[in-house]
Amino acid sequence: MSQKIISQWIVYGCLQLAIALPALAEEPVLSWSGFATLGGVYNSSDQGDFLRDLSQRKGAGYTQRFDLGVDSRLGLQFDLKVNETLSATAQVISLRRYNNTFTPDINWAFVKYSPNESVQARVGRLGFDVYMQADSQHVGYSYLPVRPPVDYYSGLTISFIDGADLVIRHPLGEGIATAKVFIGEAKEKLPIAGIDDNLNLAGSLVWGAYLDYQWQNWQFRSGYAQVTLENELPGFDTPVAVLRSPRINAINPSLAAFADAAVVKGKQVEFLSAGLAYDNGPLQIQLMFRSLLNNMITYPDNDAGYIIFGYRIGKFTPFMAYSEIVTSGMNKNAGLPDAPIFSVLNTFIKNVQSISLDGQRTYSMGVRYDVMRNMDLKFQIDNVRSRNSFLWANKQPGWDGNGTIYSLTLDCIF
Repeated sequence: MSQKIISQWIVYGCLQLAIALPALAEEPVLSWSGFATLGGVYNSSDQGDFLRDLSQRKGAGYTQRFDLGVDSRLGLQFDLKVNETLSATAQVISLRRYNNTFTPDINWAFVKYSPNESVQARVGRLGFDVYMQADSQHVGYSYLPVRPPVDYYSGLTISFIDGADLVIRHPLGEGIATAKVFIGEAKEKLPIAGIDDNLNLAGSLVWGAYLDYQWQNWQFRSGYAQVTLENELPGFDTPVAVLRSPRINAINPSLAAFADAAVVKGKQVEFLSAGLAYDNGPLQIQLMFRSLLNNMITYPDNDAGYIIFGYRIGKFTPFMAYSEIVTSGMNKNAGLPDAPIFSVLNTFIKNVQSISLDGQRTYSMGVRYDVMRNMDLKFQIDNVRSRNSFLWANKQPGWDGNGTIYSLTLDCIF
């Protein structure tokens, strides 16, 4: 089934459900809620910008040592209960985006059909939650640290898809097992380091599934997702065509293979994840692992994981965390002579391989203070040790890859 047919089917389903809503409604109930985070970040280094995730083009450090836009966000959610089986949800979020604006965007917009407690089907704009807690990554109040660990979650550059999903829950032993399958299209744009343009994800097919098991105070989850990129990186078409040309390959036959490894259009990116969470009384523990697999020079394969310990003492919850991302670079020697006639191609080859290099590790400690019901205040210190990581922006020559990040946030839900 082609992506175009899938998209048409999804749109048709949404229209049919929207038309049916008035007829199905018995006593529709509309409610709303929201969440907000006001956060400030200070970077000890002015040689690079610390980012929350790869959807941001600038952060704290080089652009400005203290930044209020890295973590700050505002979200509003509207829920319409049509009857016992049918409902609709819309969520709008304002946060720093690829173009450095805070323009609100629709993060969720779906219709949900749930004939019983065991089955749920949704169609529309859905959160991309292949990783545990990814569906609530914008709700600061819902997690313990200031932000989800950057080394782990920043590579999850897709926050929503336009598509459909199916969830089935069933008792298993003393716990509850949940299986979810989903399919749809990505729609977002992502900034590219070193390029004054963005990768357009529109039309990229996304599908996957996860298995979840909750038993007493434990939660276990494993997931898989695949993204087929629909569009090429800006400015890549011409130099890639030259690298594939017979005349250039007569100089070095490996250049066509280099071009094949550099392009992103048509490439598949795979997400594999596994994790567990424990929450019992004052003690909280999270342990997550993931792998991201593809075949691109511009975005290398990488493995990441983190562990968080927190212990609640009254209204205070001190916590410690460690996270790391390790990449498997595909740097290749193109082998073109260092001559003026090849300067444009050599510059392109060098820039392509400098977009994404190496990984980093982060040691974190902080405290969460629950000010009142539905409001918290968090302070966190991150010691980041990087090796020219692609998780930073605006890196300057001579930067040693290290920095200490001080963060203070006020979270609330309403």
